[in-house]
Order: sequence, then structure tokens, then C-alpha cells
Amino acid sequence: MGMDIDDELRRLFADERLDVPVRPGATDAVVTGAGRRRKRRIAVTAAGGALTLAVLVAGGVAFSGLTRTSSSPPGQEGMPTLSTTVSTTTTQVPTSAVVPGAGSASDAAGTTKPTSAGKLTTSVSKAPTVPELRPAGFGKVRIGMSVAEAEATGELVAVDLGSAECRAYTFKAYPDRDSLGVGISPVDGVVAIFPPKGARTPEGIGIGSTEAEMLAAYPAATTNLHGYRIVKLDGGKVYSFGFGQGKSVVEFSLYTDKQMCFG
Repeated sequence: MGMDIDDELRRLFADERLDVPVRPGATDAVVTGAGRRRKRRIAVTAAGGALTLAVLVAGGVAFSGLTRTSSSPPGQEGMPTLSTTVSTTTTQVPTSAVVPGAGSASDAAGTTKPTSAGKLTTSVSKAPTVPELRPAGFGKVRIGMSVAEAEATGELVAVDLGSAECRAYTFKAYPDRDSLGVGISPVDGVVAIFPPKGARTPEGIGIGSTEAEMLAAYPAATTNLHGYRIVKLDGGKVYSFGFGQGKSVVEFSLYTDKQMCFG
């Protein structure tokens, strides 16, 4: 019976009435239609991809830039703001001081001058240390020296005070003093010394010392007819201290009882 069905099916498929005739140009029409469908599908796919990308970018910006920082209920918070932080870096430009006249040395007045290496050096001119007025004398000048001996020290400059009994000198190291510094007798030699400002006795008494300080250093001091405080030393020598209204020393000297340079 199976063979009868097969034979029947063969007979039916072999019937010419079942043939579908192909219309002329049908193949070209099918190919053209398939091409149009392919182009349309590509265009739709591209548009969909661009739209998807735009949505993703917009969503990323919205989530990163518009983050909620307010604690207000939804619908009541203010508009989000965009904050921009600007970082400023300040670069300090090193400066160098241009020193004119580089290579010169410091002058005698203590002015700062650059050296050849460009470094600054400071030279300070110190005032000469004033020696003490000792019972023997001042500096190299000694009580009793002759005129020749005193001049040979190189420390004196002669001045004319118009006295035949006393030759007057000032100290070369202290040119600002124009009064008597040393009195020399042609017979007895150096008989009086008036030291410059800044000098003191070995006991520390000098210009500016108070009367109380002087008396503490020389408790045996006496007062002469002219109001000077006199301190007697060995060999007929004395210290003489003159005081001003403020009861402080304004002048002092060392002289012998043979002096004829002043009263």
C-alpha cells in the first residue's frame, strides 16, 4: 500500500498544471529589492547606534554633574550649580642684586663694598683705644721727659699758647682736641698731662664719673682753693678732678708740683 502512495505522489508532482511560470525580469527585481532592504537595515542600525550613544553621554553628564547635595525633599531643592575649581600655581622668579663696582674693597670709613667674588664684606673702623692716665704718664709720654724725649715719641703736635715757661702740645691721635694736652717745662720736662675724652685712671675714674664714684675710688682726696678734688700720688704728682654742676667729672689731669703751665 505504501508503494501506491508513492506512485500517486509522483504522479501528482509530475502534473504540468502545478508548474509556476517565471515572469521575465523577475530575477533582477528580486535582487534590486534585496539591495534596498539591506541599505535600509544599515541606515536604521547606524541611527539607532548614534541615538544610543547620545543617550549614554547625556546620562553620564547628568549623573556626574548634577549630583544631589541638598537634604531638601524631592521637588524642593534648588537648581544644581556647576562649581569650577581653578588651581593657580605661583612661580617665584629668583632675583639677584646687581652690585655696582664689583671687585672693590671696603673703604676706611666702614662702607660696605663688594669683593671680586661678588660677596659683601663689611669693614668697621674702630676708634683707637684710649690709654689709661697712670701716675707715670699717658701712652708713651711720661712725667719728667725732656722736650726732645717727649717729641721723639711721635705722639705730640706742638701748639702755641704764648707761654715762655710752658711749651704746649696736643696728642696726634686725637686731633679734635685744640686745647692743652701736654705741658713741658724747658727745665723740668713734662709737668702736666690733660688726657683726651675716653681716658680713665686705673681705678676707672674719668670724664662722666660722679663725685661719689671718685670719692669711693680715692677716699683720701682733698679740695684745693679752686674747688678741684686733689689726689696726692708719689713723687710730688697729683690727680686733679674738676666737677660740673651735675656733680660729675668734666676734666681731670695729672701734673707735678713743679708745673708752671696753669695757675
